[in-house]
Amino acid sequence: MDPFKTDIQALTKALNTEISEGRIAHPYIWGRELYDKAYEIFPHEPSEVSPTETARLLEGTPRGVFQEMDLVTGPLGVLHSEEFRLIPPTVIVPLYHCSKVSCTKVHQTYLRTTESQIHKVRNKVSEILDKEYGKESEFGLFLNEVNNTLIGYYDDTKTANEIALLGECFNREELDAVAILGCTGKDSPLRSSLANNGITVRDPKDFLQGLDKAGVVQSLLLMRSADIHSCIDASVHSGAIQIPRDEVRATRIMPIESGYYDTTSECSAFGVHVIPSDNSLASLRLKRLVLSIYDLQDSDARKNLSWQLRRIDGNSLEGKLDSYLSNEHPSNVIRDLVLVGPVPVATAIQICGISEQIDASNMEDQDLTNIILWKLGFEPLSSDENAGLLRQRREVFSQAVVNFADYSESDRSRIRTHSSNLFVALEHTLDAALSYCVWALTYDHWAAQPRFVYLSKEARVQMAHILNQKSARGGDPTIYSPEGKNTLTPLISGFSRLRKYLSVQLDNRESYVRAAADMPNYAEKSDLTRFGFPYALPFLNLAKESRERLLVSLGEATSILEAGQVANVRNRLEHQREDFPTAEEMNRCLRSIDDFLEHVEQSGIYPMTFSSTGYSGDSAGRRSFSYIDYRGRQYVIRTPVGITAPGMPPPASKQIIFTGAVISGSTAPLRFNIGSESSYNDAWQDWPKRRNLSGVDANIRELGSRNSSIAV
Repeated sequence: MDPFKTDIQALTKALNTEISEGRIAHPYIWGRELYDKAYEIFPHEPSEVSPTETARLLEGTPRGVFQEMDLVTGPLGVLHSEEFRLIPPTVIVPLYHCSKVSCTKVHQTYLRTTESQIHKVRNKVSEILDKEYGKESEFGLFLNEVNNTLIGYYDDTKTANEIALLGECFNREELDAVAILGCTGKDSPLRSSLANNGITVRDPKDFLQGLDKAGVVQSLLLMRSADIHSCIDASVHSGAIQIPRDEVRATRIMPIESGYYDTTSECSAFGVHVIPSDNSLASLRLKRLVLSIYDLQDSDARKNLSWQLRRIDGNSLEGKLDSYLSNEHPSNVIRDLVLVGPVPVATAIQICGISEQIDASNMEDQDLTNIILWKLGFEPLSSDENAGLLRQRREVFSQAVVNFADYSESDRSRIRTHSSNLFVALEHTLDAALSYCVWALTYDHWAAQPRFVYLSKEARVQMAHILNQKSARGGDPTIYSPEGKNTLTPLISGFSRLRKYLSVQLDNRESYVRAAADMPNYAEKSDLTRFGFPYALPFLNLAKESRERLLVSLGEATSILEAGQVANVRNRLEHQREDFPTAEEMNRCLRSIDDFLEHVEQSGIYPMTFSSTGYSGDSAGRRSFSYIDYRGRQYVIRTPVGITAPGMPPPASKQIIFTGAVISGSTAPLRFNIGSESSYNDAWQDWPKRRNLSGVDANIRELGSRNSSIAV
């Protein structure tokens, strides 16, 4: 074979014909299509399927999209991309979850295909090469080196996961928004890439209308990676793609880690970022950014940086910089060294890959800081929308209330204006706290799908369902709304109402024992790690001390606000009544709001989001995971915890921790993933799907799995 005389164009044309006419079929694996279809047509766990089953599986599904260097195959045929990538076709595809509930991996299936002319030729060529030439040459090693250079193997900002990100993390409408942005303008990147392949786009909407989702994914892959990210970022920023603040869109079926740093990609409200598997490299990226702004070979830059670090101990500027970067929070580094002028900010935008279609100059500092943190691989700064906002409005109201015996009409008007904002924020906070603690303590998180995911809307429905029951109401006629239309007084009394309900359920615990058929297999067989949720009511799974403390805390939550006469003060302020509250009454009301916030946050009754700050361990395998909340308060979880609880968030992740709800027989508190109401969440609503295998089938599968591992 002579590489210099090989006619690449003729080969490409021939393969294009074979693919277009269906003689070569590629599976579309960048989404749920094959996974869901396999669940429907295969009652077993399909580790391997026959040629007939393969044809049945692929029938009616999109053409597969793959890329070998600059050639992208898919519904549009074989096209040339502006970016080199290595995402080769495969017959081993992720297709099913096993019945083992603690396993989160998507298992792979080998697709067998019928014998074809190309198989015969390939086998014959291999036979001749083996017979005539024996040992393979080292030409492949040389090609790998060339390929690595072209695909940016050592570039920590490159990843092959883009194709999975596009296919799994965005719906068709969102991909269309990205594509339309890529076609906006005469020299726009997608329009140019398509034109280079002989495809003229006059109206992007008309062009996209003729494609399925796989075709849109293939089209987007024709662009450079930087342009793909830029178009996604701009779509998120404009609202064309709506991503809640705490949502991180990550691939679930086919996650790809590629390159020297095992990079992958995710998308959030701050855009797309490419991250290495080693999250400590984010600090090196931050240092690279700082050194890009302050070139230490330039005397003026050295003077500038030296002034910025003048209070840092160190024998040299380099030593001071290393000390500063090691000890200072990344957000403060960005504030002090990056957001100090248009030139440093422009450098950060270029280095971090922030879309030029976003006007960063009009952003608030915290928003721009969060985008830079996200792009580098750090956790963005958290802010609690309810409790944080309530604290801010409480402070504003406090400034408006002065200790005078009487108020003028203008004073009263000003106080009423601020009180309206204060009590709206208080109602939102009460609604969040009451809905969350009812949901956390009464909803069967183990049986849910997905497990241990907090969604405020679902929590509110559960709150109304529980508090409207007779065992919670007693003689109280108040009915709670699942749509959140609850006023201040019912929200305040709701905590004591929940306390009453839980106290009654303690005497009915036997009715909540989980059925044997619903228990995981290991629950009765392992005495080393106990199953943490034998009761369908989470409150009953907690340690006795936790249960007792929570009942007291719930009662105190109501009594704190009632003692401050919060509802009474609100009514007298907002209804233009003559008995305007005195300064003493309003200050007492404010103190009770402060006490309430401190109480619910400390007890865990409020849905507190904790960001991971790292972990430490010892040679015995014991680890301490550290977290921080929106006010900078720290919390530590130590492992091993003594129970099994599949479905709770991974320890080193952002999550909601119910600090006051410790599971019986362990040191583990209840923990929840942060859910979101979005198209992405809807797409994965029934994930994962598990087949109900008989005990014999499950044992055979586990035996086969062990034998496979031994053989490997």
